Amino acid sequence: MSTKRTKSSFRAMSTNRKLESIFLFVTGRCNAKCKMCFYAEDMDKKEKDLTFEEIKKISETAGQFNRLWVSGGEPTLREELPEIIEMFYKNNEIKDVNIPTNGLKPDRIVAWVKQIRKNCPELNINLSLSLDGFGDTHDVQRGVPGNFYKAMGTLKLIEKNFADDGRVLKNLATVITKYNETEVEDLMVWMLGRFHLSNHIIEAARGMTRDDGVKILTEPTLRALQDKVVPIYNVYGERMAEETGGFRKPIARFFYLGFIRTLYNVRATNIDHPTPWGMDCTAGETTLVIDYDGRFRACELREPLGNVKDYDCNIAKIMASDAMKQEIAAIGHGDKANCWCTHGCWITSSLVFNPRKMITQVYKGYREMKKLNRPVDISEDVLQSIERKYALDVEKLTELGVRK
Repeated sequence: MSTKRTKSSFRAMSTNRKLESIFLFVTGRCNAKCKMCFYAEDMDKKEKDLTFEEIKKISETAGQFNRLWVSGGEPTLREELPEIIEMFYKNNEIKDVNIPTNGLKPDRIVAWVKQIRKNCPELNINLSLSLDGFGDTHDVQRGVPGNFYKAMGTLKLIEKNFADDGRVLKNLATVITKYNETEVEDLMVWMLGRFHLSNHIIEAARGMTRDDGVKILTEPTLRALQDKVVPIYNVYGERMAEETGGFRKPIARFFYLGFIRTLYNVRATNIDHPTPWGMDCTAGETTLVIDYDGRFRACELREPLGNVKDYDCNIAKIMASDAMKQEIAAIGHGDKANCWCTHGCWITSSLVFNPRKMITQVYKGYREMKKLNRPVDISEDVLQSIERKYALDVEKLTELGVRK
């Protein structure tokens, strides 16, 4: 299968604020013990996951919306995950699905993505693999011995099966903590050179983490790191343009680079203290979070407002409920809530519904990215020097097909 990248709903601007993203925690089970997990306390309650029938009711009452963000726990531990995604594709006409994973079940990931591609031919699938550092750094942060090399094997398997499929985006997500802050730039360069990825997002640890003291970023340190990795994102922007068909090539690159920089600028200004976004936060108007046990929220970082079961799993009723109306008023587009969000998903979603401000911010971000750009050396000598620096197992990497 060979397809060009297709237009994502992420670039569809609108002033009509309605539900466009559901964040569905499909399970509270996980096979990792991440130090920076903001959801550990919720998972430790070990409540029962929503049943398939309850999720079916959610889908049947949600109406049309663009994006399904799968979450957990580890989503690949939910046995009916492909069927759940297919159901939202058919019932709700979703255009994009984001599937994060720690990569510990590679064969399942590949088999399920193939199934989803077959049954949801027009769906864009964002596979987001978690990778936080080299070797022991990643394993310690994720709490799973040997996870780094498992992740490398998973990535190569994904590349092998979906290399030419423009509807399967192969993304990495790195959460910056005290364990990996000094490795992030090297990690991004090495991954850029060793794999043909669609994107590599860096995130700040957020919320109440499993281990205390993992959050070490300040606005100056975060801005310095974000500036250092700008050239890497310019390469990803070039890849995106190459893989996008026709006249959309330069537009795709412009929006990609501008979006990334805008997202990172907003996050940096909020890492130490609350700062106005320069646009409305649309949490609760355009987004809905559903926890694995049915509790629902306007945003991952705010308190639950109730349980979907109390509304017979009817999303239309929930979005029109007094509880959601009061929450939207309390958030007040971010101003009343004094929000200092660093969460990329909500910043991105809000950008889409602030088109005038979005164009201004994206253009500014694009100019900053161009100004900071410089050549990136991903030669074999550089990649091998990084492998020596972090004492990577060359034989293992060769066996996995990561290096020749």
